[in-house]
Amino acid sequence: MSFITPEGARKAQLSLSERAPVAHAILSGAENISKYNSGVCHDVVAYALYMRGASISPAQLAESAGQKWLTVFNYPSGEKWDGYTPIPAGKAIGFYRLIDKSWFHSAVTTGKGNEIRSVNGFSLGSAWSVPVDMKWVLGKRNSDGTFNYDGTKIEVYISSL
Repeated sequence: MSFITPEGARKAQLSLSERAPVAHAILSGAENISKYNSGVCHDVVAYALYMRGASISPAQLAESAGQKWLTVFNYPSGEKWDGYTPIPAGKAIGFYRLIDKSWFHSAVTTGKGNEIRSVNGFSLGSAWSVPVDMKWVLGKRNSDGTFNYDGTKIEVYISSL
């Protein structure tokens, strides 16, 4: 079950070069992702990455939803964020809660330092139109490589997708 809107489906069928301005508008916040995709955090991140030309097939875009995206993002094989290094635009960011061993949120980087956009993620991005600075929200990294968030320890990964 896909959450792609009719307009999102139309734009997704464009060539990569024709998708580029749409991808830029989405990442910059000039366009709200809800115009193209009405899904949860993982869905909107996948759509944004697809529009930028990531290794996501049209079939995956049409058929995957929610938690199914986690295997595509493959966060565990990505790089653990160090808490300060700026991340290039268009990278999927995965948030992993240690206490229940769950990937509880995905976001996408905008290319402005450690800024991300997402939906349904409370202080880690609840409205696409409001970018979030991960460094500000998460604060200083703990000595064990985790961050304190929402009363528990989390890890932050950058997908290699």
